[in-house]
Amino acid sequence: MMKRYRMGAVNASCRGFVILLLVGSLLGGCRTLPDTSGYTAATIQVKQAVAATGDVVKEELLSASKAQATTADDETVKNFEAAWAATMRSLDAMVVYAQSIEQIVDAGNKGAESGKAVADSVKNLVDAVKVDALTGGTAKVFELSAETVAFVYGEYSKHVAAKSLEEALDKFGPSIAKITALVQAQIADAGRLFDEQIEAQVQFIEMPAQTPEDADKRYGNWIKRHRELDKTAEQATQLLVQGIQNNRPNDIAKAKAMISDLETGRKMVAPRMAEYEAKKHAIRKREKAGRSIIGSAENAVAAWGIAHQQLVKAVNERKPVSVESLTAAVIEIRTLIQRWREL
Repeated sequence: MMKRYRMGAVNASCRGFVILLLVGSLLGGCRTLPDTSGYTAATIQVKQAVAATGDVVKEELLSASKAQATTADDETVKNFEAAWAATMRSLDAMVVYAQSIEQIVDAGNKGAESGKAVADSVKNLVDAVKVDALTGGTAKVFELSAETVAFVYGEYSKHVAAKSLEEALDKFGPSIAKITALVQAQIADAGRLFDEQIEAQVQFIEMPAQTPEDADKRYGNWIKRHRELDKTAEQATQLLVQGIQNNRPNDIAKAKAMISDLETGRKMVAPRMAEYEAKKHAIRKREKAGRSIIGSAENAVAAWGIAHQQLVKAVNERKPVSVESLTAAVIEIRTLIQRWREL
């Protein structure tokens, strides 16, 4: 009798232990999904900061166009506006995507329904960021866009039937990485236009003046004269050394006369060369600042992609979503833009 009692007690204990395990497992699986609103808010900030980057590039293009007053420069501005409009659509789409993921997560994990919602959000995102021939982007960006769309569509067909929110977010990670790279390429393309315009500005001030009005804008004639004086100085030095070594007084006297003329010529050229160097330095300074801003904008989009990976991990592990990297990227862009405006 006692033996049967003990066996019953053991069995009851085992059953209780199993029940506890099952309850613990269920409770663990039903832990609350994290709040992703911070990711959405950070995405909006990224959009605003990167949009300001476009303003910087456009201001530089417009400023150069006004100073040079050429049709070619006006065309550059138009090309940039078309390309940047496509970039802005991509940034808007990133915000919409973040908002949609927030809504899906807030609704809770509804299995295949949630998986389908994630898949549709990714598909809508790639449809919005794709680049066509009318956007003014380069052939390289257009080609990358086509590759990205093909890849994401292929992933959509494979994973649209994901059985859970977590599975869908995980499976579409490579698609988000591809889309992120495409948006970065769009920003880099704006940087190409910026670089081209900077070089056009340098070339403009280095051209010879064509009219009296150009005299204060173009320094080609003075640059040419400065180079001629340098060449003459080299010749005079060689003649003087040879005259001294070979004891030729006439060569020494000729060299001294050349050096005297050089001093007069340099005094005439120096003020204009100083103007040229100052203007060139200012252009190069803006170039350095502009490139830093554009590079930071590309980094901010890359940070968005990395933060998305962290969001996926947070959803899987039911932990808070970290957006510190995005916040830091936004602050960097804003700081650089402020410095650029103070130049």
